[in-house]
Amino acid sequence: MELPDEATTMLLNTKGSHGEISKDLKSFYDYVNNHIVTTDFTKQIDDEISYLKLDTKVRREYMLMEARLLDERREGETIGATNANIATAKRMLAKGCYSLQVIAELTNLSLADVEKLKEEA
Repeated sequence: MELPDEATTMLLNTKGSHGEISKDLKSFYDYVNNHIVTTDFTKQIDDEISYLKLDTKVRREYMLMEARLLDERREGETIGATNANIATAKRMLAKGCYSLQVIAELTNLSLADVEKLKEEA
């Protein structure tokens, strides 16, 4: 995947089993999945992670990043649920056999939101 900053990012499935992989990549997968150090490269990674875990500033920044990611995930889940409820309400409106009150109740949308969706249809 090429990014706007001209960096290249590789997405790897460390639990995959399709095809042959090099010994170096296999040792990297073993480290990622099981924290098994088998090569100089995985030893370097392990040493760097151990060092970073001891650095309080890095730990604090990591915890803040984790908190931000969790907030973003929750926000995304909320948006996704709302979009699903809107789609369901639109289908229910299209059927024409549900009252606006019932649609609002079943989709957790406000009555005003359902009325607005009806006007847009």
